[in-house]
Amino acid sequence: MRKILSQKNILMCIFSFTLVFVSVLFPVENNKTYASNISGRNEEILKDKNKIEISNKDGSVKLSKINDEVWVHTTYTIIDGYSVPANGLLINSRNGLYLIDATWNDQLADELLTLIEKNFHKHVKKAIITHHKIDRVGGIQALLDAKIPVETTSFIAKMCKEAGYPQIEPTLDRSPVLKLGKTIIETYYPGEAHTRDNIVIWLPQYKILFGDMIFALEQENVGIIDEANMSAWPYTIQNLINKYPDAKVVIPGHKNWGDFSLLSHTINNLKSYKSAN
Repeated sequence: MRKILSQKNILMCIFSFTLVFVSVLFPVENNKTYASNISGRNEEILKDKNKIEISNKDGSVKLSKINDEVWVHTTYTIIDGYSVPANGLLINSRNGLYLIDATWNDQLADELLTLIEKNFHKHVKKAIITHHKIDRVGGIQALLDAKIPVETTSFIAKMCKEAGYPQIEPTLDRSPVLKLGKTIIETYYPGEAHTRDNIVIWLPQYKILFGDMIFALEQENVGIIDEANMSAWPYTIQNLINKYPDAKVVIPGHKNWGDFSLLSHTINNLKSYKSAN
């Protein structure tokens, strides 16, 4: 019996030594690597070539399906000879269609409304503006002409008015959360970043976060920062990381959307900018 136990002990020692030896030669991926791989896989899913997209004739306005209720609207304008995209949201709730942001200009906004009516066969019930810069509010007059109520915070409304845009209803201060049947649209001001007034949109039932202060994964610069608070911006993004740790789809104001990793990517971009300047 003692001989058998001794043999077992020897075998256990050999097995333990083998595990240690193998772990040294072939280390297991750490959490950071694993998270990176997961992020890559999620990004591939979100950029699926088979995703449903509809657009106008010249491709300047596009709608991309995220799920049955949420679409991304993307409009393109020319800046310094380059075609620049801007993203917003179209939410198809039981209570009607809700638009997040108004495109670059009235012509694109008209094209977007035409595309929406053609494919959804109903009008936009309300629009929300997420900050006062042209890529968010440029097409506001087209929305107002179409009798679409446009709402935002009092801070954004003030900034829009100072920038020369029509007066927007500052309703989101007192009602930051819209409950549209089963669909919930939460608006939140995380702090100064790309602009002083920028807010984000959170759709809790789908774990979707949208904000123009967030960078796309392929973006390695900080873009136009004429009104940005570069000191506050990283803390604002960290605030989003803390508030929405379960975000699964993160949609930036420009270029491609992805997953939660876009938030840390944004902080890294800002750190790189600070180091270089």
